[in-house]
Amino acid sequence: MAYIPDLAPYDYDPGAPDAIAIGWLDSRMPFTAGACPRDVRDRLVRLGAKPVRLMRGYHYCQFCEAAVEPPRVIRADIRLYDAPDVGRGSGEIWLTGVDGTNFAAPALIGHLFGGTEGVRVGAPQRR
Repeated sequence: MAYIPDLAPYDYDPGAPDAIAIGWLDSRMPFTAGACPRDVRDRLVRLGAKPVRLMRGYHYCQFCEAAVEPPRVIRADIRLYDAPDVGRGSGEIWLTGVDGTNFAAPALIGHLFGGTEGVRVGAPQRR
């Protein structure tokens, strides 16, 4: 998955409308960890189950990958592998705020916020 700092302009797809990025984490970069209300996590998981802007293939959760057995390689040349115990996503969640601001997140955001017993990260704080 591409890394975009929280609350930075979304730049994963240059042809997309303007948006603010949320949840585009990388295991090598610092991020906020903390509590997220259960109802918010549940909504993120539901939204992630019906992603938009679908991409080819899957992005696996880097945080879960580090905690499981090595995945079974299907095609090494394109980094395609089978990792059934690792959260994965292939699209995005887009929401529009009451002020018209678009927010873009990876479909894995519900998993990252602890939904379905995934990773537990905290919501970004506006600067």
